[in-house]
Amino acid sequence: MGIRIGIEDLVANALIELVDNNENNREVTYEQLNEYGAIVIETLNTKHEEAVLIISRERTRAFLHDYSDLFQVRLNAKQQKCIVLVEGKTTDELRKLFRGYLTLDMLMAFMSETSLQALGL
Repeated sequence: MGIRIGIEDLVANALIELVDNNENNREVTYEQLNEYGAIVIETLNTKHEEAVLIISRERTRAFLHDYSDLFQVRLNAKQQKCIVLVEGKTTDELRKLFRGYLTLDMLMAFMSETSLQALGL
């Protein structure tokens, strides 16, 4: 069937990169997620991996409910809707939960230079 990337993988991997780059930045906007996800999929597809994003309002709501101990939604200072890593939670926790099962190709796509540029890094 190919690679299916859900909202949880997208958010967690984006926040790992953003927080590791700047500990004071614990948020990712929905706009950044859209750009990041598109580039991750494009990167995988260029490696002949059939990949799709599995994102919908229902899945996003379920994700935020299931992982409410890790993530919250709020408006940032620019009034943009974003997902925030809860204070006190670390990128090491996110790595253990969301990176242990990734294939090498998936991990490299999440960490590629072009993917990071979509996050503003």
